[in-house]
Amino acid sequence: MIGAPRLLAANIDVGTHVVRAGFNLDTIWATALAAIIVIAMGAYLRTHATSGVPGKLQLAWEAAVEAVTRQVEGSIGPRGVRVVPLALALFFFILIADWFSVLGIGSTVEWLGPPTGDVNLPLALAIVVIIPVHLASIRIRGFGGYVKHYFTRPFSPKLFFLNAFMNGIEELVKPITLTLRLFGNLLSGGLMLALIAALGAWKLGVIPVGNILNFPLEIIWKVFDLFIGAIQAFIFALLTILYFDTAMADGHAEAH
Repeated sequence: MIGAPRLLAANIDVGTHVVRAGFNLDTIWATALAAIIVIAMGAYLRTHATSGVPGKLQLAWEAAVEAVTRQVEGSIGPRGVRVVPLALALFFFILIADWFSVLGIGSTVEWLGPPTGDVNLPLALAIVVIIPVHLASIRIRGFGGYVKHYFTRPFSPKLFFLNAFMNGIEELVKPITLTLRLFGNLLSGGLMLALIAALGAWKLGVIPVGNILNFPLEIIWKVFDLFIGAIQAFIFALLTILYFDTAMADGHAEAH
């Protein structure tokens, strides 16, 4: 229809931050709050843990620790147990940070939106994972073996240029995929919420209570967002374990 308003993606502003002196303040305080919640939860469990009948929170925590420990020992072996605290901390921190999405209202600036929806935090988390992975590989292989394996695998050592190229690309892709997978899913959640809000204003704005009809749609999407956030936290923790598995298992085999 000529002259009818259009709902354009260009009209939906998502990912705008509260910027001061080059820092995204909304990401900083949301990250700090997520960290405080995780630390408080750990402190509570430490003081209330019991060898008797555990509470619901302790039971959930013990189940998570047992599941991650079993996964790590099955792939890396007993020497990989030190990976468990990192994987668990990342899982619960990302889970809490992702679940901040339920506080979003589809506005231009989300004052307490999910900090993982800002590419800076997923990139920082990816670096937190990748650097210890390389350090673990050096510890298992030795520095000489660490450098050597980039030139001798996966093809014949005679193709060392190709091996170096393939391994170099793989190492560059790891932090990028960790970052963009988490960031993209959280950003798309914010975009969908903004789209629902804009859709209501476009189609229902002429009705006196039209925007109220957006509420059920937003609730449905927020419930779905909780599920997506949990899945992304699990995938990030699982990839952390798999990266350590590759770094430590291959090195252990080379050592023998």
